Amino acid sequence: MQVSRRLIVSSKECPTVIPYYGGKYEMSRRLIHMLPKHERYFEVFFGGGSLYFRKNKASWNVLNDIDNDLVNLYICVLDRFDELAERIYWSVRSRKLHDNYKETIKSTQEINIPDPVRASQYFYIVRNSFNNQPYNSFSKDTYWGLRIKEELKQSRDKLDGATIENLDFRELIPRYTIREGDFLYLDPPYVVADKKKYYRNNFTYELHEEMKELMDHVDKQGAKFMISYDNVDRIADLYEEYNVDRIITKYVGSNPDIRGEERKELIITNYEITKPQEELFN
Repeated sequence: MQVSRRLIVSSKECPTVIPYYGGKYEMSRRLIHMLPKHERYFEVFFGGGSLYFRKNKASWNVLNDIDNDLVNLYICVLDRFDELAERIYWSVRSRKLHDNYKETIKSTQEINIPDPVRASQYFYIVRNSFNNQPYNSFSKDTYWGLRIKEELKQSRDKLDGATIENLDFRELIPRYTIREGDFLYLDPPYVVADKKKYYRNNFTYELHEEMKELMDHVDKQGAKFMISYDNVDRIADLYEEYNVDRIITKYVGSNPDIRGEERKELIITNYEITKPQEELFN
């Protein structure tokens, strides 16, 4: 299968709204060269969306996440940009503000979307938390300055025209008639996330199995998919009838003792990746 370079490789930087924990910011530099040509793009677990923000836009895009605060932030970037940007602009860096906003966000996930006040608070704690993880402690080393507003404008341009969904993945895919020419990228919660160690929303192994059944449906409809996973043999075995490769990445999580260590992640596709192996996995 031939890969469309024109469609995939972006000529700009990767204008993510937030450097979201669990995101694939650095790995997305390599993933964009593994994508098939496509007309419609679905990102099922959007998170920080680094792959979407790095690649060139397809003609039709659906971006989904079950996290209400993430979705509220993205919708506010699109629909309430001026108010959101103004609140961010006048927010000073403060440990007290950070801790207050963090408690507010933790207290409830019920949001009347769009809510630019809450979106600005969520954005604030992500950008001012250690390792950009929203429930970590305050960090004095992250960037918080005038450039942020211009960065958000670039993010808004990239999001323009996309459909933003706030659904469980089991609801999302059946809502759309999946067809040939579609491409779905999935970066699901790690298998260890069934204990809510890394994510706000519980994701059990049974949900990983249900996701596999949905990917079988996607495959039968003639669409293409790519899944990036933590390197777990049980997952590799689950997808044994598809293409299962491993890519070397560097750990960028919150544990300073192992940050920078090389580790492997699974790349699962229902199509052949044509880029030379030595470029992909070295």
